[in-house]
This record gives sequence, structure tokens and C-alpha cells, in this order.
Amino acid sequence: MKMKNLKVLAAVAALGMIAAPSALAVTTNGTGSANIVAPLNLSAGNAGLRFGDIAPDLSSVGTVAIAAADGSETCTTVTCFASDRGQASFDVTGFAAATYTISVPASVTLNGIGGASGESMSATLAGSKASGTLTSGTDSFTVGGVLTVGADQQVGDYSGTF
Repeated sequence: MKMKNLKVLAAVAALGMIAAPSALAVTTNGTGSANIVAPLNLSAGNAGLRFGDIAPDLSSVGTVAIAAADGSETCTTVTCFASDRGQASFDVTGFAAATYTISVPASVTLNGIGGASGESMSATLAGSKASGTLTSGTDSFTVGGVLTVGADQQVGDYSGTF
């Protein structure tokens, strides 16, 4: 009986080696890629937002408005003289067809320089658009504003950054 069990066991073992195919090892390669594009770059395109030469009213607050869209001016209760006046322009460059959004601060404070030191004026700001697309990798936008000029505002130069 021992011999019979041993023969059966040997037959089962032999059958297992024949019936079970051995596992085949298969390999392949994957790929990876990247395209580095030009980062967005923002630069000032001109001399900035320019309200020009203004004579204040002696008793009333006035304003000078520079339209963001076309740089046109409106002077109210002040006298605006012919001078270099216009909206600020900015150039955006980068990857063609990239989109961007614009966030313009609500206002800027212009602080007095020299003889007007210690004095200030405030201007509300507005952009010509809220977003843009880099057609051929370039685009631009402008910023205008409304400057509030105090009654009998101190004579001098005023400047601020936004």
C-alpha cells in the first residue's frame, strides 16, 4: 500500500508540472513628457497714471478723472492745464493663449514731495478690463482713476505707487 500511495503522489506531482504553465515575465516602457512655457511677465508700458497740471479751487473740492479705456480727461471744480495726462498702461507677455486676471487696487494715495511734503491726495482706480488672453503671447491693459483735489490744495508735486 505504501508503494501505491507513493506512485499516486508521484503521478500527481508530475501532472502538476505538466498542467501548470510557468508564468512569463513581460515588460514594457512608459513615457513622460513636459513642455516648459514662458512665465507671465507684467511690465509698466509708459510713465504711469498722469493727472497733469491742476489748479485747485480755493473753496471747493474738485476732481480730475482719467478714463481707463481711452485716457480722456474730465476736470470738475478745478482747472486742468494742457500737460502730459493719461492712463497707465501695462504689458503682459508669456505663453500664447494663456489667460490672466487683473486685480487693480481700489485707490492710491499721492503724497506731497518737496513744498507739498506732509500733504496728500487720494485717487480711486479702475482697470480697462478684468481679464485678458495672450494673443500671440502678448496683451496689454490700462488703468485710469479719479483724483480728489482738496480745496486750496497745497502747491507742489505729488506721487504714489499702486
